[in-house]
Amino acid sequence: MVKYGITEIQNKPSLLKSMELAEIVDKRAGKSLGVFISKKYERYIADTIKKIEKEEKLKKLQRLKKHQDIEFLEVGVDDGL
Repeated sequence: MVKYGITEIQNKPSLLKSMELAEIVDKRAGKSLGVFISKKYERYIADTIKKIEKEEKLKKLQRLKKHQDIEFLEVGVDDGL
């Protein structure tokens, strides 16, 4: 997979038209920001993307529920004293 830096893409946006699959990196920070996949492959990966998004939403909801449960417990303990 070809790696492209943010600065390269900002300086030459037409690179996106020629990319099919590429990793976008922040070279100064030394970290990967994500993967670029051309629109022409969307139909092949759409179901997988939807599944990943659904799993991420469920995880966020579970963390929120856990946080709310903890807040409720703290309020209940304080009220009882």
